[in-house]
Amino acid sequence: MRISIILSVCLLMAVQTSAQVINAGVGGNTTTDLLHRLDQDVLVHKPDLVILMVGTNDMLNSKKLIPYQEYRKNIEEIARRIKEGGADILIMSSPPVDSAYLFQRHDRHLYAETPNEKMNRAREIVASTAAKYGLYYLDLYEKFSELGLPRHNEDLFIKNIKNSGKADGVHPTALGYYFIATHIYQFLQDEGLTDTKVVCFGDSITFGGGPNKNKDSIRMNYPSYLAQLLN
Repeated sequence: MRISIILSVCLLMAVQTSAQVINAGVGGNTTTDLLHRLDQDVLVHKPDLVILMVGTNDMLNSKKLIPYQEYRKNIEEIARRIKEGGADILIMSSPPVDSAYLFQRHDRHLYAETPNEKMNRAREIVASTAAKYGLYYLDLYEKFSELGLPRHNEDLFIKNIKNSGKADGVHPTALGYYFIATHIYQFLQDEGLTDTKVVCFGDSITFGGGPNKNKDSIRMNYPSYLAQLLN
């Protein structure tokens, strides 16, 4: 109840701006994929700000796993090229995951560390990259972890059988996306970045779910909710 009240207050406090939000998320993408499509999907828009979140596939997709060193190299290259293109960057850590569901799709023996140990290591790389290149940084991993999320078949923020009928454990629900968007919105307000052209760059956690049946409903992802809060 308290979380719902906070989110509602954040929405009501939104100030109308001329911000534009572009969703450049693609499902299944890794840092390598983002490097390959950076020019045509991000820099071509000449954004003022790029919100970057990527790493779940690099760390947890058993067919796409890469070493931490390669992940760091790719993240730094993405940041360098965006900065050279003239945009500011807000880089975010990815949320933690429900390992029970992840291991229904991927062989647990392929992981030397637990999934969230890997996500925490990726989070440390993202934080150090932000410090090295002077980027804005938002620790979403921490925001979710502070609420004890995800909780297997108990929470409303990460998709599970009970809240969405999906044995997922990785992607946010509508409430989870709203939770992300409100934290980003508050961060942009605090930094004076609300009247700006934004590209949200990442994987399926950025791209989000398909449109709802109601034609007036927005696509379920954090960029859509962020656009509503900004405008």
